[in-house]
Amino acid sequence: MEHLQALGATARGLLARAAEHLPPELVEKASGYAQNAYAEVEPYVGTVVVEARARFLALRETINSSLDGLDAATIIAGTCVACLLLYLALRLLAWAVRPFRERGLLPVFFDALRRLPPVAAMLAREKAKLKAQLLASREAQAAAAPEHLPGMVLGAPVPSAAPARLLALPARSTPPGVVLTWLQQRASKDVQFHGDGTSTLSGAVYMPALSPHRALLDDAYRLFALANPLHADAFPSVRQMEAEVVAMTAGLLGGGEKGANPQVCGAMTSGGTESILMAVKASRDYVCAKKGIREPEMIIGVSAHAAYWKAAEYFRIKLHVVPVGADFRLSPAAVRRRMGPNTVLVVASAPGFPHGLVDDVQGIAGLALRAGVCCHVDGCLGGFCLPFATRLGAAVPPFDFSVPGVTSMSVDAHKFGMAHKGTSVVLYGSPEIRQHQYTRVTDWSGGLYISPGLAGSRPGALIATAWAALVAVGEEGLLAATGAILSARDTLVKGIRETIPELQVIGEPEMGVVAFRPNPRWRRPRGQPPLNIYLLNDWLTAHGWHLNALQKPPALHFCFTAMNARSSAPLVAALRQGVTEVLAAAAAAKGRGGGGKGDGGGSAPVYGMANSAPDRGMVGEFLVAYQDVMLTP
Repeated sequence: MEHLQALGATARGLLARAAEHLPPELVEKASGYAQNAYAEVEPYVGTVVVEARARFLALRETINSSLDGLDAATIIAGTCVACLLLYLALRLLAWAVRPFRERGLLPVFFDALRRLPPVAAMLAREKAKLKAQLLASREAQAAAAPEHLPGMVLGAPVPSAAPARLLALPARSTPPGVVLTWLQQRASKDVQFHGDGTSTLSGAVYMPALSPHRALLDDAYRLFALANPLHADAFPSVRQMEAEVVAMTAGLLGGGEKGANPQVCGAMTSGGTESILMAVKASRDYVCAKKGIREPEMIIGVSAHAAYWKAAEYFRIKLHVVPVGADFRLSPAAVRRRMGPNTVLVVASAPGFPHGLVDDVQGIAGLALRAGVCCHVDGCLGGFCLPFATRLGAAVPPFDFSVPGVTSMSVDAHKFGMAHKGTSVVLYGSPEIRQHQYTRVTDWSGGLYISPGLAGSRPGALIATAWAALVAVGEEGLLAATGAILSARDTLVKGIRETIPELQVIGEPEMGVVAFRPNPRWRRPRGQPPLNIYLLNDWLTAHGWHLNALQKPPALHFCFTAMNARSSAPLVAALRQGVTEVLAAAAAAKGRGGGGKGDGGGSAPVYGMANSAPDRGMVGEFLVAYQDVMLTP
């Protein structure tokens, strides 16, 4: 009680000194209230303190009496054993809780459910059924695909017909002319291009496929087909071309002698995924070495490329996936909420693959700069397009190395750089970060070894085609190509907004990727089922169009390139017709008692299941079955 009274006296003294600066009447009232409150609380507080002290003394007496007769060594040993058991119990509890903390309750629950023998057996049957259906569908598609061989009459017998499958190495050599004929037969089953700029394929092919540019790249490939930059002493020209491709790319994105960051450097990779993997690996190692982090974490938006999930899995990084805003862009506020002491990397997209929208790179990079961590900007799509969109007057927010805090970028030369597939560039804000991408082996019996990325040997021919593409096209060509792409984008956006009220363009795309979904504000006629975007996608596929299906929310997108930039008006017409027919079919199905979902088949049932299934692990199992089929001869 003496301590309590002393504490009260101290508090009253502090209040008295504070009261000297307040009006007397206010002090008098406040003092009265305080004294009344203290008088009310003091008996209860005193009782609690006395009771707590009594309980503590009783507990101490109990412990002392139970240990009476034991020597000091026994007590110390018992204490150590108890502490060890407590430590092990806490470790076990942390191990048991970790899956729930990292993945959430439902995913762990569904994983356990799928391991139950009856459920596992049912899933195995369903996967086998799905594989059989996919194989049958693939065979039917291959049989129905027409052959368009150069110099041949449709329907005429094909000389030296290739076997449907080759499951073993031929016992005898095959003449080159026959092999070439077989290759032509197989190529004839693929999508055919009948004119540059008129393709109905979203993205995928970015250069004019029938142009002299394509012929130049093919010639460059043949010229350097044997080159390997791993042997820089034997192929110095390829080494030089790689360095020049990196320098040309950096010069477009805030690097170079005249750029905001002259230290920007990098390397070439096999594609956007490898560029992302290398940037994540280098960033992880750089920040972990600087801060001593042992359990690294990375923050991405849900619209970031799938390669970041792969990087997290490969490099054992805890992944935080945060939602995008109502404008479908990743915001600094969303990133800030997930940053912590183990964060090594935050990621922004310029633009994101799904919706073609540029994240708030300035805000996100600013967070990284203040926290002393890395910020990677995924410019795989936009790296060779957004700089020229800016020059053409498009409203593109800052996204490159001119933004403080950006430490790395990934840029695909084989997209809007119009190079052959298999060429990308990963850039770093300084050589200090880039060196963490390298693999150095000093004790190998084969000699001293270093390589800049995942691959050892690399095709020098692809480096040569990237160099040839950039030199041949130049800023003038990329500016013209970007102008055509932006014009196509505007035609599609305007066409949807003015003539197809059932659809809604997602956001305000900065470049040539236009995403659209069913318009939530469209007032449906009474009795009309809602528009199923995946049924619309199936209709478009049946009519020769190839769009990308999206989810969360269900949507489609079309990516304009130099190969399809003149197809925007036909696409608007196809969308208008497709929406009309899909809605009519849904209404008819509802009238027949079919629920208004239209006919089955195509991608609609698959995406319908994927969007509604709460067990994402089960959806993943079906994706595994699909991939198995794709790798089956």
